Amino acid sequence: MASRLLTTLAERLFPDAPSQTAFLDSIDHPTGDHKSAIIWTDEPDAAWRQEHAAPFPDVLLPWVPPQWIDVLRDGTRIGQDPLYQNGAFYPLDLSSIWAASPLLSLPPGPGRQVLDLCAAPGGKSIFASRSLQPNLLMANEVIGKRLGILRHNLKRCRIPQAWTQRLDPAEWGLRASSAFDVVLVDAPCSGQSLLLKGIDNPGCFHPSVVQHNARRQRRILSEAARALAPGGHLLYTTCTFAPEENEKVITWLLKRTPALTPLEVPHLSRWKSRLAEFPCYRLFPQDGLGAGGFACLLHEVGTGTRGHLPPDLLGYPVGD
Repeated sequence: MASRLLTTLAERLFPDAPSQTAFLDSIDHPTGDHKSAIIWTDEPDAAWRQEHAAPFPDVLLPWVPPQWIDVLRDGTRIGQDPLYQNGAFYPLDLSSIWAASPLLSLPPGPGRQVLDLCAAPGGKSIFASRSLQPNLLMANEVIGKRLGILRHNLKRCRIPQAWTQRLDPAEWGLRASSAFDVVLVDAPCSGQSLLLKGIDNPGCFHPSVVQHNARRQRRILSEAARALAPGGHLLYTTCTFAPEENEKVITWLLKRTPALTPLEVPHLSRWKSRLAEFPCYRLFPQDGLGAGGFACLLHEVGTGTRGHLPPDLLGYPVGD
């Protein structure tokens, strides 16, 4: 039976009782059966794809994802697959693909500099590399014990023009002001959707946990905005449902940074949030694409030139 806190959240998220019930049932009875996907970092292997790839879910249509994304057939295991071990592809669940997909609305361009501010284990960085083809990808991870797996994944997948750092977001706002054309913030959050994956996450609906994360997210986003170049784009994503960590964080950021404007993402229009007057998007577990998430793409409408990136920040290239 759903707790009072979870029931209250469902009532805030959905205006109708059937949707509330569907949401609560999905959390009360997690199946752990969510579609997995991969990002091809090499050219797709036709034989492997024929054996292991599944059709894209109908709910994603008429959007046609790029050829370097595949959904996997149920039961496909890749841990010992030679192509996986050789870095030919990187696995992500479909909700992560959904959250990163606003990057596909940005045209790749020569000279782009991309910062993934909360990068481990590397999936969003790899997605950004594949979709934007930047000439510089900086994958930052402040938690030291997560930095190793981030570098391992980027190196195994042979991500070009990639560097890593372990800096507090404030260092990026201060030392690399206006230096990046695209900034990704896959924010640390209460992780409420982890319950849908069968992962125990006690206290994730408690207001104190939610507010603690919201304060951290506001701090990270304010520094991300400082690192964003004029005319650049900021993608904010979470894997949680609380409005305080999603729409309300963006509302706070927009009041603080009026040069930022949220953008429509046409292929996500059916998931547009009803909890904000600006365009942002919510995925729920009952949608059939994964555990759930939130995404908002913002554009810096100011004019000017991109800032300087200090050379010492490029001290840790991923490649040999």
